[in-house]
Amino acid sequence: MKIILVDDERIALEHVKSLLLWDEYGYEIAASASNGRTALRLCEELRPQIMIVDIRMPVMDGLELIRAVSERKLGVKFIVMSAYQDFEYARQAIAIGSVSSYLIKHEVDRDKLLHELNKAKESWECEQKQRKIERSDQLMKAVTGAAAMTVFQDNQAAPPYAILLIQRDSPFSAIPSPFGKTSSLQALDLASHEINLCSGQSDWQLIGELSLNRNQFIALFSQKNKTVSMQRQSFEYLARSTDSHLKLHDDSSYSFYYSFQSTDSSSLHDSFRRVEAAARHAVFSGKNSLQCADELPMLPLDNEIHPPLPPRNIYFEELIEGMDQHDPAIIESVIKRVFNSLCSPLWDLAGLYEAIHALTGIINKRYAAKGLPEADPLTLGEATPLYHIDEIMNRFIVILQRLCSNKAELDRLSNKLLRAMQYIQMHYHEDVNIEDVSRSIGISPSYLHQLFKRELGRTFLDYLTEYRINQAKRILNQGDAKMTEVSARVGYRSPQHFSQVFKKTTGMLPHQYRHGGHRL
Repeated sequence: MKIILVDDERIALEHVKSLLLWDEYGYEIAASASNGRTALRLCEELRPQIMIVDIRMPVMDGLELIRAVSERKLGVKFIVMSAYQDFEYARQAIAIGSVSSYLIKHEVDRDKLLHELNKAKESWECEQKQRKIERSDQLMKAVTGAAAMTVFQDNQAAPPYAILLIQRDSPFSAIPSPFGKTSSLQALDLASHEINLCSGQSDWQLIGELSLNRNQFIALFSQKNKTVSMQRQSFEYLARSTDSHLKLHDDSSYSFYYSFQSTDSSSLHDSFRRVEAAARHAVFSGKNSLQCADELPMLPLDNEIHPPLPPRNIYFEELIEGMDQHDPAIIESVIKRVFNSLCSPLWDLAGLYEAIHALTGIINKRYAAKGLPEADPLTLGEATPLYHIDEIMNRFIVILQRLCSNKAELDRLSNKLLRAMQYIQMHYHEDVNIEDVSRSIGISPSYLHQLFKRELGRTFLDYLTEYRINQAKRILNQGDAKMTEVSARVGYRSPQHFSQVFKKTTGMLPHQYRHGGHRL
């Protein structure tokens, strides 16, 4: 917590400095001044939380300083230092409203000073919570275009502005979601703390912040020096510093999207829409990215005429021909052209969902022809979650090429084994055993066991366990379900037994996998 000392007597300043080991109690003497005018300038530059001031000083006395700081709504708490004969002045200072207490100079000792500092700190923190609530409300109204940003204007937070959206990275899902994988509010509180910490040493002043949802945090900044051009590199450095500080306390990865606004606060709504759109298009930039939303190749936000998008049906027809010819080179070429058309000249998020839907349909049609159940290619037996469009493209290339190369292998599987595999994939979440499966297809358990060993090279239990654990990985990657729920959803009654099987199969416990252990 920053403190500025103000007294025209150097001996008095040195005496106060010597009373405490300030760092040990969480305080920092940011500066000292011998008159109110200098102290006011330092206050505006350094933004302290507490000022310890004398009453009688040249140029600008303590009362004038307190009034000036209070009028600027800088949120400072004052501890007044007074001599006996200045008691009436001290009373006037307290009446202004931002004074926490006063001390008689010759009575100040370590314990009394520490007591008053802690009292001022508690008062500042209480008021800061209320200010934060008010600012969050004003910021939400400003960025949504519901109202002007009057509270921030009172704090002399004039343009240029920068708006920053921090989003916790989530794996891409074929089902559009506004928030992705949910995170804890504690992570967003941490983001708020790190932004406040880093902005204190930046060319940009933090003037408002709020949590949009459980995954997104937004902050508004104003450039401190209005006389120079937009300090873009400085803001990017601020964002990178915040990310570095977050990594020290949180294993999750975050992406940062920002936009600049050089006009008045009425245009902040446009900047907010740009960073919000950039966050929705996170799959095009990948995880742990830092992007200026003003420069991204996104489709226009307003109801303007969109550029014509390339037809993709011809690609899928060519893909099917390549699959029928079992030609991996054609498959790879077509898929790359499809995904390149989604990225250039503009990012086409809606087109990406359509392409994934079409490719998934092609894959599942081939599965159905073999008596296999439908599957989600983005999670099909894969341990690694997908964050970037290139990863999605490569996933489809691998699956489609494998599907063709495995055609002969699938043809060699007996119909009875295919039906057994289909039964497992439809009932894995139940208390299924080899007797249930063999009964459903009309053969004996011993014969079914032989089929698994002869045709797949594994036992029935091996196949069931592998399938269940792969489904558990998918659930762990896509949500925050409790372990009791995860284990039940994949057919394990006991969470403890599920954890044991998961560790035996993957080498780590489920919660370690969820927190990224499989990516180390």
